[in-house]
Amino acid sequence: MNHSHFDFAQARQNMVENQLRPADVNNTQLIEIMRALPREECVDDSQREIAYADINIPLTQERFLSEPRVVARLVQLAEIIPDQKILIIGASTGYLAAIAFLLKAKTFAVEQNEQLSTKGKAFCQKYACNVHWHMGKLSDGFPEQDSFNTIIIDGAITDIPRSLIDQLAMNGQIVTVLKQEGQASYATIIKKTTNGLTTRRCFYASLPLLPELKN
Repeated sequence: MNHSHFDFAQARQNMVENQLRPADVNNTQLIEIMRALPREECVDDSQREIAYADINIPLTQERFLSEPRVVARLVQLAEIIPDQKILIIGASTGYLAAIAFLLKAKTFAVEQNEQLSTKGKAFCQKYACNVHWHMGKLSDGFPEQDSFNTIIIDGAITDIPRSLIDQLAMNGQIVTVLKQEGQASYATIIKKTTNGLTTRRCFYASLPLLPELKN
């Protein structure tokens, strides 16, 4: 499909002004990254012109590219600083992992679906070349790595796999959308402390459940 008529740069600008800023996304560096990063390369060719719409875009039968507003708010919530060790679970086609890397984090990414992993790894090699990529079970995290400052799970979950908690550094955090039975789903921070886990609900957010982490 020929997209030469479509102004992707303007679409990114519209995303910033119409989705991110009204949702109180005010991290200047994050905004500039999302204004520049070509999200359209993370979807199928037929979907490129809706890449910046405020929707979750289907990538496979059960997996989606999370809508820009939620991605931005989750990343802002994580408060990533340079040289932190960050793990992205459900990295799919690489968009969120690339953002974390461009925020100067030491970024690791895990994807279970081979088709998505191939595309995501290629996207990161192009725009975030030092993302450490692993294809494997999402619930296993990143083998042979631990002490992550932040783990971001890109998709809604109902429970946190124990292996991910084990891979957190002390005082590290998991940032995700948590959906519990009979309740609305919320962006949530789960923090690992010497006294156990603390959970803080932050804002309502709707993302599809990650099938690989369903109970």
